[in-house]
Amino acid sequence: MTKAEEVVFYAKLLDEKGLVNSLEGNISVLDRTEGKLYITPSGKRKSLLTPDMIAVMRGDEQVGGNCRRSSEYLLHRAALDARPDCSAAVHVHAPHLTAYAFCSRSIRLRCSTTFGLLFEDIPCLPYGQPGTPAIADGIEEAIAHRDLLLLANHGCIAVGATLEEAVALIEAGEEVMKIYALARAAGEVSDIPPADWERMCEEHPGSVRNRHRKA
Repeated sequence: MTKAEEVVFYAKLLDEKGLVNSLEGNISVLDRTEGKLYITPSGKRKSLLTPDMIAVMRGDEQVGGNCRRSSEYLLHRAALDARPDCSAAVHVHAPHLTAYAFCSRSIRLRCSTTFGLLFEDIPCLPYGQPGTPAIADGIEEAIAHRDLLLLANHGCIAVGATLEEAVALIEAGEEVMKIYALARAAGEVSDIPPADWERMCEEHPGSVRNRHRKA
């Protein structure tokens, strides 16, 4: 599968799951050897994308693809510049995650082992105007030890070594927040005891703490 075909595959997967729409959301994969960023085009319905529509960027210059690159390529580039261990970025407006972004609230749950191991917490960056470098203000520090961030009044972004990893993080984060909303409606949410939470985050080899320590 080529890089462009990979972007198309995951863009359509996100569309099927209702995590992007025709006007919002974009994904990219970076070929670090060639210095080329493959990113979804601006304003195109994800379900109708074809590989030749995927924009190819080298720096600020579009060198491939028959559609104009997403206006958020600066966000993708900033995230991937900050994480040399990653080659894929996914920016979406997943409803349950984005609800917190609209409130400019970081997410700090202690009721879910999945959330704890994958994220521990999800910081929210201050508002920055979409399509400008300001949308990535503060991303370098925040994304150094977290793989999923909220963007205030906008959406969220995840990075991964592959598009599969980045997309899976978005899916998992959105699902946890969906269940959390149901739990709050059902009654008082019960947190994991602090000592057990800390032990899990410190000792589990797959925890976000230990993943980043290895990196």
